[in-house]
Amino acid sequence: MDKKITKIEAQKRKGRFNVYVNGQYAFPISEEVLIKFRVFKGMAVDQQLVTQLKQADDLSKLYNRALTYLAHQLRTAYEVKSKLAESSEDAKAIEQVIDKLADQRLIDDHKYAASYVRTVVKEQKNGPDWIRKRLKAKHVDDDIIEAAITHYFPDDEVIRIGAQVAQKQLDSHRRDSAKMAVNKTKNLLMRRGFPYSDLDQMMSQIDTTMLTNQDQNLIDKVAGKYWQKYAKLDNYEQSQKTKQALFRKGFLMDDITIALEKLTKS
Repeated sequence: MDKKITKIEAQKRKGRFNVYVNGQYAFPISEEVLIKFRVFKGMAVDQQLVTQLKQADDLSKLYNRALTYLAHQLRTAYEVKSKLAESSEDAKAIEQVIDKLADQRLIDDHKYAASYVRTVVKEQKNGPDWIRKRLKAKHVDDDIIEAAITHYFPDDEVIRIGAQVAQKQLDSHRRDSAKMAVNKTKNLLMRRGFPYSDLDQMMSQIDTTMLTNQDQNLIDKVAGKYWQKYAKLDNYEQSQKTKQALFRKGFLMDDITIALEKLTKS
């Protein structure tokens, strides 16, 4: 018995149809596939064509899932591929969708990397190594990453933003010794992805006048706390423990000596 399409019924979902063959429900189909294959009521079908229509429909659904995923923000090719892999094990179909999206410039890792770098520069919080790490996690090619950083995050901008971050960080460490405040600031800069080789240059760009008297204003108070902490020890041990604690806090030995002399005389 020849097989023919006897009914094409619209689903509640817009753009989706149910196809009936010889009076029996056979398979669903998208409007895109319906038009592409010129499917109509009374059309003769065989198993090969049915298989072809189903595969085309699966491809259409994958493509529409990708469009939905891309609707609100840019994505890398790897991100889209990973998202589609959550709903399909057909690697070939996924590659076809990725190729189609790339041809339509709906995914473009060059464009993505450029946009990502511009956003980070605008936020003025993180450095180029921070960008590299996150773009590599999205499987953007190294050449693409470096081209975007070179173009949109030049060295002088890295220094300027790094110095700005450093200044804010230093201002938040007024209870630390000058040395400790500087070390914490440098550690933050490295965590934020600013190059180690640029740290000294960044620090040279900022106002460190508040550090000049910071140790002298702070050390007596800190030393007093440690002196009380070790009050149950004999004088020598109390002095040594306090000295070690202050040194670990980053205070200079000359300032530590003066502070201990004050405490022993009080």
